Amino acid sequence: MKWLSFLRAALPFAIPVALAAAIYLLVGMLERSAYDAGHRAATTKGDLALMKLKTEHQEQELARARAAEASAKDAAKRLQDAQARNDKLAADLATQQRQHRKTTDYLSGEIARVNDLYRKALDAEPEPLPACVFTAGFVRVWDEATGARTPTALPAATDPERAAAQVAQARAADQLDSGISQNTLLAHHVRYAEQCKNTAAQLDALIDAVQEKH
Repeated sequence: MKWLSFLRAALPFAIPVALAAAIYLLVGMLERSAYDAGHRAATTKGDLALMKLKTEHQEQELARARAAEASAKDAAKRLQDAQARNDKLAADLATQQRQHRKTTDYLSGEIARVNDLYRKALDAEPEPLPACVFTAGFVRVWDEATGARTPTALPAATDPERAAAQVAQARAADQLDSGISQNTLLAHHVRYAEQCKNTAAQLDALIDAVQEKH
């Protein structure tokens, strides 16, 4: 038969071709398998790297959140401490001012008594206190020193005679009785002393508040 003869003639060529085809298919399968394995390995490695980055990012965000929370708590604590210090300073200042007012009230009650009678010696009989005259000039200097009155300006020297007359007139006016009694003067001093002590206490409290901030 012709086909048997053909097979016998083609057999030597068919085996190498079949073998080559099998090898080609095997290589293709191996390459595909290697590609798939490499792809899976790369994908797995990429997923792990991405997961690591996400984890690191989450840890960083968590650390920043914790740091922000700690900073906020610290700021709130400092604010509370500052408010507590300021409240204490205000309370201490109010206490001092109340004490100053008590002192003023007490001393005001003493004014009439210490300006009533006097003794020339401990074994002498008390006598009415002599009248004490405070001149207008005395009161003027007192007020100018405390800032209650603007210091009197000297007259201009453009007209010497007129200036001299004005000076003489001003000096004469300074020698008049001001009508201020010892009681009035002492009462003013007591009240003014209270204001000075309150101002000093406020300044001390302000200095303490500023120093505690630094």
